[in-house]
Amino acid sequence: MAETIQTKAGMAGMLEGVKVLDFTANAAGPCCTAMMADYGAEIIKIERPNTGNDERTYGIQVDGTSLLGAWLDRGKKSVTLDLKDPDSIAIIKKIVKDVDVIVESGRPGVMDKLGLGYETLHEINPKAVYCSVSAFGQNGPYSRKPGYDLIAQAMSGIMDICGEKNGPPVKSGTTLSDYVGAINAFGSIVTALRYAEKTGIGQHVDVSLLMTMVYLNGAVEYLNVGQKLTRSGNHHSTLAPYGLFEGNNGQSIVLAVISPKLWASFCQVMGKPEMIDDPKFCTLQQRRANAPELIRIIEDWLKSYDDISVPAQMLDKAGIPSAKVFDQEDVWNDAHIRDQGYLVDVPTPNNVTSKDVFTARGCIAKFSETPGEIKQAPYVGENNVEVLGQYGMSEEEVEKLMARWKK
Repeated sequence: MAETIQTKAGMAGMLEGVKVLDFTANAAGPCCTAMMADYGAEIIKIERPNTGNDERTYGIQVDGTSLLGAWLDRGKKSVTLDLKDPDSIAIIKKIVKDVDVIVESGRPGVMDKLGLGYETLHEINPKAVYCSVSAFGQNGPYSRKPGYDLIAQAMSGIMDICGEKNGPPVKSGTTLSDYVGAINAFGSIVTALRYAEKTGIGQHVDVSLLMTMVYLNGAVEYLNVGQKLTRSGNHHSTLAPYGLFEGNNGQSIVLAVISPKLWASFCQVMGKPEMIDDPKFCTLQQRRANAPELIRIIEDWLKSYDDISVPAQMLDKAGIPSAKVFDQEDVWNDAHIRDQGYLVDVPTPNNVTSKDVFTARGCIAKFSETPGEIKQAPYVGENNVEVLGQYGMSEEEVEKLMARWKK
């Protein structure tokens, strides 16, 4: 691994000099390697000839290109190889010799069948970190079971504690295990890289979506004392007011009023100072015991305003922990989110002609000396000649190889 860390003036990424061979598809794996690209790593993305990998079909298409796919494969170099062709396997084994990281997201056993499993590639390059991202991990009863984000959410117990008390379990509105799994894989790879730098020894990193979701399930610890948490909807089971409250026109706000001082301030904001010492609400325990009535009072107050932004501003001014529930347009237009770079404008891939840029999620964290950058994604096979030329293939040989796999 090259030593290329520089100061802010040089603008080199913290992972510059790290070369990653990326076999991932779908969301979790591609998101992980894209995060590495944000901070300077070189990502060689191996894709299916002609069509590319599955993430290129997701979401909204512009000029036949998925913008979600462009975000998931940002900053990478796309190389198309048919992994069922022995010539492709031979090329990959040449590339493996000088990479620092290998990431794959196939079902356990697939890479072994292709001759690209951990043991084989570790023998070729003992220092390389090899990360497998899967639904259930590389071993165990479920390891060969097919699975995606939704399956991991269900089996982790997370869905069981989400939803209304008397209603069914509820899934997350986003592919939660994919994105948190990507963060898990990213951090695990960088940790293993640190060990490899110190010892010269690479290792296999096993990250599963189910493992990630179980880690998020804070209800597990309750089983130690024989207590099982139940769904409590949009309100906390022991704190009040602590939850989501509805206003007019489908608008909502969340409140976290958990101390006597905050309770007193909140009552003043609502114009109901008499509630501060009301026996039904003066303590946390009483507020919880009388939660249905308290929720009704708060929602009646909120519904006295056509726009929930008005009471939201009043609560902010009083220092009450609260927030309007943002819809997508609120997030898009929020001054803080834009100012802090949580959303950024990214160049579209070169095969998109109707848009020069699109708005996407920014880097996962902010660094004072070496900020990351969300970069342009490649179109399918854009870097075939560039990358394969580094491993002894002429442009004519590359074109001949690609022609073999054309539909």
